[in-house]
Amino acid sequence: MGAIAFSKNPEESWVVAGWALRQILDDVASHHPQDSEIAEEFELAKATDGLMVYLLRPDLAARVTAAIREVANGVLSGAIQSGVADKHRGDERTIRQYKDALRELIEAIPKP
Repeated sequence: MGAIAFSKNPEESWVVAGWALRQILDDVASHHPQDSEIAEEFELAKATDGLMVYLLRPDLAARVTAAIREVANGVLSGAIQSGVADKHRGDERTIRQYKDALRELIEAIPKP
């Protein structure tokens, strides 16, 4: 299992299979290759199966949250290509599970 917590509020946390957590982190990092701070935090998050966004510096937390929201929405709309299809050889069931998980992730992100 893996998790992203945007705050201490349980409704603002996303708990999923570890592969889904790693996939969104990879998708965000690949879409924001210029942000080395995000890449560093995501590598640590993949190693520990969790990202506590609310414990990050406020400016980094805001960038991470915005990037996750942007990429999740982009993958769902088709504007951003996820690596999930490549990693899972186009398995439609896995792709559907990932997209369902992204919808849940978007719901967990605190409203601005």
